[in-house]
Amino acid sequence: MKKERFEAFSDAVLAIVLTILVLEIHLPSDDHSLQALIEIAPEFLAYVFSFILIATMWVNHHYLFSQVKTINNRIIWTNIVLLFWSSLLPATTAWIGTNIHSQIAAVLYAINIVFYNISFAFLRESVTASNTIVKPKRVTEWVSFGINVLTLIITFFWPPFVFIGLITNVLLWAMPHLVTQLN
Repeated sequence: MKKERFEAFSDAVLAIVLTILVLEIHLPSDDHSLQALIEIAPEFLAYVFSFILIATMWVNHHYLFSQVKTINNRIIWTNIVLLFWSSLLPATTAWIGTNIHSQIAAVLYAINIVFYNISFAFLRESVTASNTIVKPKRVTEWVSFGINVLTLIITFFWPPFVFIGLITNVLLWAMPHLVTQLN
């Protein structure tokens, strides 16, 4: 498969996921008051966090594949697994958006994010195995995994912590790109 086709497919799936994500915000049709907006604030907050997560992954995905010369079946299939976990984010986001204090919704959302991040780590490993120019980010991946596990554990006791863990993880992955842009 040509790299351009591979990247176009990934971009298309992520664009669809982001579209579905925003469609899960249900604006009140019969009440246009500030109170009505306050009532949907958790949905919007969940949307913002998931949007930032997907955007950060997309930037890292773009950077990773800007260095790639060869796409093989292993890379294709690990990418499809990543896209699978990405495609579940609108559902888990919508559910936690309805009640950010729901333990089950928060844990499911956290599990979705854990598998999402693990699948990105497997994708990076697949890429580095067949493209020697790409440098592995094992320390970042292990720190990210640790943040995810800690978030999952704390979320059992305080469900809103899932958003704190998510932002911490996003910052971990976004900071190198931000620092590079500033230099």
